[in-house]
Amino acid sequence: MSKRETGSAGSVVDSVVIVGQELRRRNSSALAMDVLYLFTTAFLATLAAQGLRPAAVAFFPLAVFLYFAWKSTTAFLVANLIAIVVAVVATETGISPL
Repeated sequence: MSKRETGSAGSVVDSVVIVGQELRRRNSSALAMDVLYLFTTAFLATLAAQGLRPAAVAFFPLAVFLYFAWKSTTAFLVANLIAIVVAVVATETGISPL
């Protein structure tokens, strides 16, 4: 018997993820939301590059954002990973305002 047949919590999470993906595809402002999402991910990565305590604060939200991107699409996950790399490089080289 599979997880979906038993009605476990995993199937509920899968259903919520699928509904979220469908809403994202149908919403006319999805691009703006994706840009804000990438900006927030980059901000959290910049915060994490500032030291141990800021990294501890940014860890959980960043992990949740990356998990959502991983469950969404591969392209969105890659975009998030690129945003993290660019934000960390910009922070370490002094380009970023933080």
